[in-house]
Amino acid sequence: MTSPSRHWFDEHTGEVQLHLVAPTLAQLFEEAAKALGELMVERLAERTNTSVELVKLSAPDREALLVEWLNELIFRSETEHNVYGEAKVHRLSDTELEAEIRGRTPERLRTAVKAATYHRLKIASQENGYSATLILDV
Repeated sequence: MTSPSRHWFDEHTGEVQLHLVAPTLAQLFEEAAKALGELMVERLAERTNTSVELVKLSAPDREALLVEWLNELIFRSETEHNVYGEAKVHRLSDTELEAEIRGRTPERLRTAVKAATYHRLKIASQENGYSATLILDV
């Protein structure tokens, strides 16, 4: 039996350590989006925006791809004034990602996230899937 995806945070002054666990690498990236959305907003508006946005990214390796993914979601949140906690990964390799994201307008931001960092970054295979740890600059 496969364990469900999940995440949790360890908070420090000026940063948050994000821990992720998921059955597949694609679900790990989807869980990362969900975790980022949860960290950023206190409360989302009831209505989800109707447009779905496509994200295509590439990076030298899967750790860098995870950082690029989160930083893309942070950038779009800042420029589009939405929080992208819903994601569906359609294609993922160690160096490329294609996903659909859906933004929601926050009633109020809880935490302004500046960037995902490479500090303490690690993606590991484990018995029931994948785990990841990284630091978010807040």
